[in-house]
Amino acid sequence: MNNLLGEEREQYPKKRKSCDEATTNMRTSRRRLCNNKNEEDGHNYNKSVSTTLKLYDDPWKIKKTLTDSDLGILSRLLLAADLVKKQILPMLDLDDARAAETEEGSPVNVWDMETNSMHQLVLKRWSSSKSYVLIGKWNHDFVRRRDLKKGDEIGFQWDPFNRAFNFCVLKRATTSQ
Repeated sequence: MNNLLGEEREQYPKKRKSCDEATTNMRTSRRRLCNNKNEEDGHNYNKSVSTTLKLYDDPWKIKKTLTDSDLGILSRLLLAADLVKKQILPMLDLDDARAAETEEGSPVNVWDMETNSMHQLVLKRWSSSKSYVLIGKWNHDFVRRRDLKKGDEIGFQWDPFNRAFNFCVLKRATTSQ
């Protein structure tokens, strides 16, 4: 009879592990996950959960401290090519992004958040320096109207709902007396 039970046992699947065994295996798995080592730098870190706490994400991704050339009679705001390629062109429609690479440029709407007014500028690549410029009524609509000075820090952020850039004077230049 004992032999018969042994044969019967082999035919049926093994019993599930006890709760204690399962708990031990789970603890071991967690420990393995938390103690995962990076072979390259030798640091311990947890690959499955970010432990970085970000308290503030600055919405002003496009910032510029104004220079004399941004305030001059050429009526244009010079923007670095890498900044435009990373923060502006991806926000535009494909056709508008392509147009920004041409001599005509691409019209972009700019909402002045402090004065609640909409303005239109043209974004285009400046062929001589491979940088980008915002041209049009930059000098009239922003420099003179907002009394911008050298050293003022301005910011732009894309508003996907209104398909426009928000504009703000982030910091006024300090005046020495």
